[in-house]
Amino acid sequence: MSHGGGGGDRWLVSYADLITVLMILFVVLYAMGQVDIKRYEQLADSLNAAFTGAPQRIVDPEISTTGGVDDELDAAPILIPELPAAQTTTTDIAADLVSLMAGAGMGGDVNIQENIEGLLISVSEQLLFEAGTANLQSQGYPALDIVYEILLPLDNEVRITGHTDTSPPRDSRYASNWELSVARAVTVVNYLVAKGFPPVRLTAEGAGEYRPLYPADSAQNHYNSRADIVVVYPKTPKLFEIDIFGGLNTSFP
Repeated sequence: MSHGGGGGDRWLVSYADLITVLMILFVVLYAMGQVDIKRYEQLADSLNAAFTGAPQRIVDPEISTTGGVDDELDAAPILIPELPAAQTTTTDIAADLVSLMAGAGMGGDVNIQENIEGLLISVSEQLLFEAGTANLQSQGYPALDIVYEILLPLDNEVRITGHTDTSPPRDSRYASNWELSVARAVTVVNYLVAKGFPPVRLTAEGAGEYRPLYPADSAQNHYNSRADIVVVYPKTPKLFEIDIFGGLNTSFP
């Protein structure tokens, strides 16, 4: 029984359709794989400038996009953001202070260390003040001059704290060690301001005899009499959010 002619060739139509679809697919994939390098670099540069606001500079105008030098092709400069200047750390400051103080022969009277508040520069009474008074000694000027030169370029706040030992003041103007310790701090502040240090960055306070380094009944009691200069770390503001479902959250910017 005959079912009509030509039925055995119908598969060719489906096969041709399949080949056409595959060809279109490979053409699309090929087109997607072609990247306009020049426009891509322009887009990347524009995005970088928009987000960072940093100027750009040419590293080497002879480098091409292929990674090598080609005299027949136009040079494609590589642009990178301008790098920020290195920041001075308290460790660098401490190293400079130690070197300068030791070079001036004052290493035994100046103690420098870092703590949770910042960089602590502790200067003994023997170097700075006449015993039991707030009068600066001329031998202490070089130490304060070094502190001034090193700290002036910074933006940090500087706190001066005066200390005494348990001995009563020898200057009749001060009725107690509280008053003497504050006067010592103010004396150091006045010296720095007179040299040109910004007053807005300075704070003076006194602790009397109540923050000793050594026990009051020890042979080292006199070392408690000193002036502490603290280069305060910048304070990072802390943000608080109240989530009515989850409670109090804290975050840093």
